[in-house]
Amino acid sequence: MNDLFNTTLTLGHHTLTVLELMEALLVFLVARIFLAVVRRGLRRAQRLSRMDEGKQFIVRRLVSSVVWALAAMVALSVLGVDLTALWAGSAALLVGVGIGLQGFFNDVISGFVLLFEGGVAVGNVLEVDGKLVRVERIDLRSTRVVTVAGELIVLPNSKVAGEAVVNLTQGDSAMRIRVNVGVAYGSDVDLVMRLLSEAMAEQPEVRSNPQPAVFFQEFADSSLNFSVMGWLDDPWDRMGIQSRVRTAIDAKFRAHGVTIPFPQRDLHIVTSPEGASGA
Repeated sequence: MNDLFNTTLTLGHHTLTVLELMEALLVFLVARIFLAVVRRGLRRAQRLSRMDEGKQFIVRRLVSSVVWALAAMVALSVLGVDLTALWAGSAALLVGVGIGLQGFFNDVISGFVLLFEGGVAVGNVLEVDGKLVRVERIDLRSTRVVTVAGELIVLPNSKVAGEAVVNLTQGDSAMRIRVNVGVAYGSDVDLVMRLLSEAMAEQPEVRSNPQPAVFFQEFADSSLNFSVMGWLDDPWDRMGIQSRVRTAIDAKFRAHGVTIPFPQRDLHIVTSPEGASGA
């Protein structure tokens, strides 16, 4: 048996014994068992702490990466590989790869920021480049979001974490929406403000506290401009609610004879006297 364990194997310029090979395999086996135990403990701890799915994923990935990396180094050391020479030989390669993968590493670091800082979480409603999206999943490198139209968009984490992204879910408990409208000069201002408030308050998604607010904004060139504001608990259907508010405003204005003007211009045509001609 000892002769079998001491049998020498040659791999290129490197020689190792069967015993060393078995010890290296044992290291990976121990790492696998240890990782299974750690994952079971993490799942139990995550259930107790109610950690969201995105953070659970990144914790599991970090633990797995660290355990397998340590196992690989121990196994190489058991096999007699000089790790110092290995790191020195790969230093230049790692620098070159790092330069080429700057964007990738930026996305990965941004993923850590998103998952542990808590500024954006799964289920949040964001406004990105003017589009309303809901966060479905946060991975190590990218964030998956769904638009109101049901389109799946994969955003780099650096865009979500590094640019001005409006989180409509976090912050205040309610989100404000606004609808602007202009009416003709001579309209009953008090009537207009009452109709606008009613059109907003009639929407079931609009909160009654705080109540909708109406503002007389300005005297424009051809209209009196108003804005009506309401507060929502869920901003996801914001555009649909604004559309229904505009429809209600149009119906109420028609019923009460309030006119929504369109821009007008007076055109004066000057004709030269008969018989006049140039020299």
